[in-house]
Amino acid sequence: MTTRNGTSLSRPTYVGIGAQKCASTWVHRILAAHPQVCVPEVKELDFFSYRFDHGYQWYERCFARTSEAVLARGEVSPSYFHEPAVPARVAQYLPEARIVLTLRDPVERALSNHRHEVRVGHVVGDLSFEAGLANNPMYVEQGLYATHLRRWLRYFPAEQLQVVLLDDVMRDPLGVSRSVYRFLGVDEQFVPPGLVERYNPSYVSRSRMLAGVKDAAYGATRWPALRWAWDAAAGLGLRSIYRGVNHAASDDVIPPPQPGTLGMLRQRFEPEVRELEQLLGRPLPGWLARGRPMEVAA
Repeated sequence: MTTRNGTSLSRPTYVGIGAQKCASTWVHRILAAHPQVCVPEVKELDFFSYRFDHGYQWYERCFARTSEAVLARGEVSPSYFHEPAVPARVAQYLPEARIVLTLRDPVERALSNHRHEVRVGHVVGDLSFEAGLANNPMYVEQGLYATHLRRWLRYFPAEQLQVVLLDDVMRDPLGVSRSVYRFLGVDEQFVPPGLVERYNPSYVSRSRMLAGVKDAAYGATRWPALRWAWDAAAGLGLRSIYRGVNHAASDDVIPPPQPGTLGMLRQRFEPEVRELEQLLGRPLPGWLARGRPMEVAA
């Protein structure tokens, strides 16, 4: 691979680190749309968390499409934020990397996490949020934002890290997209398509067996050589038919959370939110308010 200023063109210049269910898909889409940004064909490489044993060559091959016209290269893997070993790994390999962190109200994030776990079949029987909390400690652990951010700030200076809040994306998606582009050093005037489109809308599969067949088909066609098959299915309307047959709104299947549960979570997250306010230098009053309306997007 050719080099620019002695740096491999396939080595990333930025990393999106999550957190999970916090608009990371939106960030990936606006980056993939930009002509000066290179992203891998598959979102969430999870190299520094779950595939570190694959080695740097495997990772760099994921960015092999990079050309001289590209000014920023990278990927978005939400698992990186909360995995303790990841910051040191990224810093060792990419010490100059720009880090993009997406966050949202931690209680809303936990609720969205639960809807996702129900959808993929990890929660069965009692589908209540309370049962999900008892079953999965990561609902809370992933929301300890200040704890995880402190770990990243030990390895990366604040000027190399940009925090994107879902609240800001919902209020001003164009402004946030321009801020992200500016941070990564690409043309900030570019307007990506689908800025206000909802990604990963919340739903539950009526049949896990049918969902498994769909997931297997998607897995087989997610790589470029077979992408045509997935696109052809969309063109024939098969994906729309599948959604109509097998998708049910989460709120129709999952009982509403108990107010006491939400109050307990707000109390649990309050020290983290207050410390996060100090780290970010901005207030987050809505994240502390009791009885805040719950965001319904996954």
